[in-house]
Amino acid sequence: MPRNRILIVEDETIVAMDLAATLRRLGYEVVGTTGTGASAVEMATRDVPDLVLMDIRLKGPMDGIEAATLIRQRRPVPVVFLTAHGDLDTVERSKKASPHGYLVKPFDEKMLQRAVEIALSRAVTEHQERTAALDALWKSEERFRLLLDAAKDYALIGLDRDGRIVSWNSGAERMTGYSEDEAIGKPGNAFRPPNEPGAGSLEDLFAQVLQTGGAEWDDAGARKDGSRYLAHVYCTPMYGRSGEHIGYAAITRDVTEKRSLEAQLAQAQRLESLGQLAGGIAHDFNNMLMVIFARCDILLRSLQSEKERQQVHFIRAAAAKNRDLTQQLLAAARQQVLEPQIVNVNAVVSSVVQLLGSTLGEHIAIRQELFEPLWNIHVDPGKVHQVIMNLAINARDAMPDGGTLIIETRNVYVDSSYAHQHIGLRRGDYVSIVVSDTGSGIPPEIRDRIFDPFFTTKGLGKGTGLGLAVVRGIIEQSGGQTWVYSEENRGTTFKIFLPRHFTEAASVTIADDGAGADRGSETILLVEDEELLRSVVREALEEHGYRVLEARTPADAMTISDHFDGTIELLLSDVIMPGMTGKDVAAAIAAKRPGIRIVFMSGYTNQAVMNHTALPAKARYLEKPISTNVLLRTVRESIEEANARGSV
Repeated sequence: MPRNRILIVEDETIVAMDLAATLRRLGYEVVGTTGTGASAVEMATRDVPDLVLMDIRLKGPMDGIEAATLIRQRRPVPVVFLTAHGDLDTVERSKKASPHGYLVKPFDEKMLQRAVEIALSRAVTEHQERTAALDALWKSEERFRLLLDAAKDYALIGLDRDGRIVSWNSGAERMTGYSEDEAIGKPGNAFRPPNEPGAGSLEDLFAQVLQTGGAEWDDAGARKDGSRYLAHVYCTPMYGRSGEHIGYAAITRDVTEKRSLEAQLAQAQRLESLGQLAGGIAHDFNNMLMVIFARCDILLRSLQSEKERQQVHFIRAAAAKNRDLTQQLLAAARQQVLEPQIVNVNAVVSSVVQLLGSTLGEHIAIRQELFEPLWNIHVDPGKVHQVIMNLAINARDAMPDGGTLIIETRNVYVDSSYAHQHIGLRRGDYVSIVVSDTGSGIPPEIRDRIFDPFFTTKGLGKGTGLGLAVVRGIIEQSGGQTWVYSEENRGTTFKIFLPRHFTEAASVTIADDGAGADRGSETILLVEDEELLRSVVREALEEHGYRVLEARTPADAMTISDHFDGTIELLLSDVIMPGMTGKDVAAAIAAKRPGIRIVFMSGYTNQAVMNHTALPAKARYLEKPISTNVLLRTVRESIEEANARGSV
């Protein structure tokens, strides 16, 4: 069996020699070593090794990331990066080269071999998968047509040499909304959003495909209804029987949801790393604080002068404040010692509210909406008290001119569709603690960082940046999850989900979220600016027989209503949307369609929504997450109420 061929790119000669010797000892063939990016590109293009071990920081005008990117553009050669700097910025920048792995120096022989074998195995698997897919795709026109029609979750598109569409399967129609007749003959970039360059010009992308034998990229797409999605495209050249180039085959998949989950996972991993760092610092700092406390005690026992003893007391007091800080660090790192017990969180909320009046000030109005009977949870009540207090103080700081703080508790059933879109949640029963304010809201550019330890928007000396990190750390250590909904100048809602605890006294079979709703055939106008949510609601309604008219924006909704000749029985709308509220949309549509029923849904709680807009009295309100059965049952009941009223 031939040995795998490896190219080493390392500008430290001794390191390169040692690496080459280790690889040979492990049974690999070293095809060469080089210390510059330019020569690495040349050698990889010429020799086509099975793997490149690339140092990120190279001497000269081209670093390892640039060199790896060029190599990957020319040849499908896997690259494993070597670096002594494993910081997040470097890792993020290196992603454009699509590396097959990372090795952080120093590393031992086992780590090296493991990284090499994983990269080689992954490269072989990728090559086999692509080869198998292409072989199966083009074995015959008949099998190709069957495959096109069967692959409903993939858009399989054929293009001629000029980039115009020549074949269009049912998956492409399902993904874009355009029929085969509408797509054939159009240029391949016809379904990108207007005025957006996407992944680049088709000419450049096809040139890369021809040069490398295949390429893949993420590209923006626009559906026929105007909604947008993110597509992952794998494109390969097509050749005739005599070897002439006849066009391109593109396999496209909607990865909007996948990329969203990846972004959530990346954030979770980043917070995990920061939390581990904070926890490590806290543990080490506690060791030093113990020394300080012990030395202070020794001094206090030996000193007679009251003035000197007072100085030691000052030192000890400062150490005590730092001890509190380490406890916050441990909470952020989810390394606190918890004392969980069976808790009805309503009692915890009530005790917090008793303290908040003097803490927040008279300019903050406090409301509490506590659901009864509330399920039990298994948590440390003191830590939950701290969580609510932290969120309340955070809300106060967002309302310097006054406002309203709302604390709510709910029994919540999280269904599989909502859990699928939120990493960390599973289908099942939860107790939800909701803390909302009417403050300034969180700007979108910092929303992903608010749980980072030490991140703060407050002035110097006005905050440690640990408040929200502590909240998330405590909740996750308790088996729960925390989510935030916020709009600038519209306030913020923090939702905490803690798993329901089934005690022996309550060990009965709990029903799901209710019986399923009857099917319908009516027309529903759905208004929701979140693509993933709109899609899953539409699918649920269509599966139960309803005709769904989708609108991404309030303006789209009013346009659809104006131009639709039939009856629209129900408006299902988000409440807080860019440009116009759901209440305003409902009022405008109801003025022209007096009999229409209205159901609102929102990620904000009912009390938080009411602070921004008074909802119509006859409208129904659903708080996200909404189980499918509850949504369908509410829709059915609303329509039947209207039918009953009309028949009287």
